Amino acid sequence: MAMVGIIFGKFKLKYTRLDIFSITLLICLWIYPFTLAEMGGQLSFLLSFAILYLYRGSKLLLTTLKMILVGLPVICFYTYQFNWLTLLINLIFVPIFTYLILPFTIISSLTVGWPLWKIPNNFFGWMYGLFDKIAHAKNLIFVTGQIPSFWVIILIIIVLLYVETKTLRNKYLWIYMLIFIGCVAMNKFPLFGSVNLVDVGQGDSLVITTPLNRKTFMIDVAGKLRFPMPSWAKHETSNQVDNSTIPFLKHQGISRIDKLFLTHKDVDHVGNLETMLSKFSVKEVNFGIGLENNPRIQAAMKHHPEVKFKNLQQDDVVDTGFIKWRVLWPKTKGIGENGDSLTLLARIKNKKWLFTGDLDSESEKEILKDHQFQADYLKVGHHGSKTATSDQLLSMLKPKVGFISAGVNNRYGHPNKETLKRLQKHQVQYFNTADYGMISWYYYFFNNEEKITTFLKGDLVENSRTKE
Repeated sequence: MAMVGIIFGKFKLKYTRLDIFSITLLICLWIYPFTLAEMGGQLSFLLSFAILYLYRGSKLLLTTLKMILVGLPVICFYTYQFNWLTLLINLIFVPIFTYLILPFTIISSLTVGWPLWKIPNNFFGWMYGLFDKIAHAKNLIFVTGQIPSFWVIILIIIVLLYVETKTLRNKYLWIYMLIFIGCVAMNKFPLFGSVNLVDVGQGDSLVITTPLNRKTFMIDVAGKLRFPMPSWAKHETSNQVDNSTIPFLKHQGISRIDKLFLTHKDVDHVGNLETMLSKFSVKEVNFGIGLENNPRIQAAMKHHPEVKFKNLQQDDVVDTGFIKWRVLWPKTKGIGENGDSLTLLARIKNKKWLFTGDLDSESEKEILKDHQFQADYLKVGHHGSKTATSDQLLSMLKPKVGFISAGVNNRYGHPNKETLKRLQKHQVQYFNTADYGMISWYYYFFNNEEKITTFLKGDLVENSRTKE
């Protein structure tokens, strides 16, 4: 904008600040058409537009507060969170950037070879690192959930009217705060609960929530198997927790996991445990008896003393209020193999769910010797492998729907055709994350309504009726 203004001045053209803004926007869109489709471009031009109408008599503190309120709806729409110290950091950083970093940058660009610049460069690097730590500190971040786009637009209109005013407190501020708090409250205290199969590829990660005063539970955290490969073929890969699980949790307005259940030791179930505990707040971790001796679990217990770790075994009951979890397996101490998988029968409102991890058919038979029960919904064992989900189990359970978590074109051929034939034989409708992406089952507090939705194909089942 400054460059456009200088050019207009050179040619002695008459212009307003809005003219400069509009021409700058058109130039940016001509250079990069997607400027306004990205958060950075939206924030830059929104803040610039707000500055045009900012009351000139505003002091630094009020100006900074107004600019934060302008950008807040957009930030929460994309990142689902904000940092409590945003105002303080801006008050400190803006003067430092304006009067220190910017002049140093301009001067140093003209004298690149001077060794003297190493000292301020190291100082600025340290300062940026400090601000980055503050920005990512778990205790300083408030997760809002995603604010609907309609309300983002309404908030922006209101805050632009607020920017023009002289006072700190007025009707525009109160209306803005009422709408913003209302949107956050709807995310934090939803009228529905859910069971979500997060699309993590070839692995398992489930998020279960309750309505109103929400509690959040997870079963497994997924992980990527590493296979031997030549050095030239090695490359950095991201993990499912960073790419899928945490973004989903924050999108829903979830800031803490009340209980994390780990079924067994396989990497595709617990490989991301350290990442999850380091980057997200987890209150308690539960696992099958014997898994506490696993090196990965022992390392997690050592590195995260703030988290409670507890083993479970057959006939333990975990009562979490809205959901009661009954432990069906393991019966004795194991080492975390597939046959030792933590198996949970959960009563969620008036429906029963069975979660079996990678439990094999032999262990299924052992469970059926000790327990007689049915389930409405089944998390199909071992990603649909033929070694799990036996005819005997399906005959006893009589589930209506089965859910499979498997990767697209995975090397194991999951789900196996034999398993799918067994599900069809017992008239179990099934959904696979490889076909549908994330799969979510919703239930509601005030009525018996329920529905199944998917990321790729929308709503599939509503009140036991399959949609065409």
